[in-house]
Amino acid sequence: MITSEQQSNSYGAVDVHVCSDEESQQTELLTTTYQNDGVGCVANLPDGFFESVKFDAGGQQDHGGTATIFSEVMNISKNLLGAGVLSMSGGIAMYASNPWAVLSGSFWIVLQAAIFGYFCIVIAKVCKFTKSKTIRECWEKTMGDRFAVAIVVVIGLNPLQGTLAYSSILSQTFRSLSASLNVEFTHVESLLVVTIFGLLPLCLMKNIDALAPFSILGTASVLLTALGMIYRCLDGSYSPDGIYYHDLSPKMRPSFGDYNEPFSMKVMPLVCMIFEAYVMHYNSPRFYMELKDRSIPRFTRCVGGAFGLSASVYVAIASAGFLTFGANSDTYILNNYSHKDPVATICRLLVGISVLTIYPMAFIGVRDAVLDVIKIPVERQTNFFLNALTVALLSLITFTAVFVTDLGVINSVGGGSVAVMMCFVFPALMFQKTISGLGSMALDGQHVEVKVVMLLMTVGCIIGIAGVATELALYEG
Repeated sequence: MITSEQQSNSYGAVDVHVCSDEESQQTELLTTTYQNDGVGCVANLPDGFFESVKFDAGGQQDHGGTATIFSEVMNISKNLLGAGVLSMSGGIAMYASNPWAVLSGSFWIVLQAAIFGYFCIVIAKVCKFTKSKTIRECWEKTMGDRFAVAIVVVIGLNPLQGTLAYSSILSQTFRSLSASLNVEFTHVESLLVVTIFGLLPLCLMKNIDALAPFSILGTASVLLTALGMIYRCLDGSYSPDGIYYHDLSPKMRPSFGDYNEPFSMKVMPLVCMIFEAYVMHYNSPRFYMELKDRSIPRFTRCVGGAFGLSASVYVAIASAGFLTFGANSDTYILNNYSHKDPVATICRLLVGISVLTIYPMAFIGVRDAVLDVIKIPVERQTNFFLNALTVALLSLITFTAVFVTDLGVINSVGGGSVAVMMCFVFPALMFQKTISGLGSMALDGQHVEVKVVMLLMTVGCIIGIAGVATELALYEG
């Protein structure tokens, strides 16, 4: 007979359903119970895994938070639509000069939207089974303390890669805006000006919550930039007889030909750039928990809408940039546009302001990860210590940004390494452990899904390694 008792462990109070040996043999009955009333029985669980689980059947709702599906779509989209998309036109230019290459580029963008969106749902399923609210809590409840530091490091590396990309964007944006005023700065000079007079004061703020409302500017700047790029692509301002064509240096002018190798290894850097653009999986538990009447089918609608919307914007920007400049598309596409172009100037200004206000939030993620890894107790985290750590970390990031200037390289390497770990490896391992922990209660469909998830993880790892290797080879060449 199945008995139930309330037990409190390191993960809080849970409903424990203990199965006798006789009952563990009643697979058919237990499966029927799972399907009918949602109560599962788990036996022979591995160390570090929850000792029982009470879960609902697939689509049963548990009320959850207060966010509607529409607001969830908007919030997830805001997480996805960042300035990293501005490197994708340059990614297409790595393997093609033929305008038809936008089709293969669009294919990869849409395909990865489906795959990365699916892995967000996988994380939500783990949250559902384990009653977890954060990605780290999911890991600890499924994998135990083993390699717990790994997920902390990766969670910290993701915003670190973001701050490096932001530094590159801000430096290049400041140079372009200054050139519009006939003032010239070198890369190092512009980077130091932005860091000392912009980033350092913001990162030293005691309360960065005041910057949170400006995060919507990031989404707005990307959308307006997409519109501006489409407009310039259609009006012919950068064609050989256009008004801005001769303002550009030869290496920035439009260049088209018949070259197109969509099936070569040269496409891998673009794929890794797309990987990086779709990273938001560390926030998947939060979005799932905030959903009103949450269930996996409802969350799937949220994820599908957000990733579909983001993929549409990505396709628009990547295509507009490449169809305007072709093989000479820069990995920060706004560099291609004339300093005298008012539309481009407005886009640069919007992107610059949005990145400037988003930077401190990403930086705090880096700093918190460092504090977590080196295990600094709260009582030692004085204002002086935090300020000194902020200056040290910001100096290290800025020093790295002096030598690593290519936004495409930053996004490709980050996408092929950090994004693969965060979006493929961790979710797959947690999901596999979750389903294996269900024992005889796991349905055949769940076992099949585990195999699909592990296959996608393997393919993602292979692509990530190939993308990083190809990008570095092209960069050194």
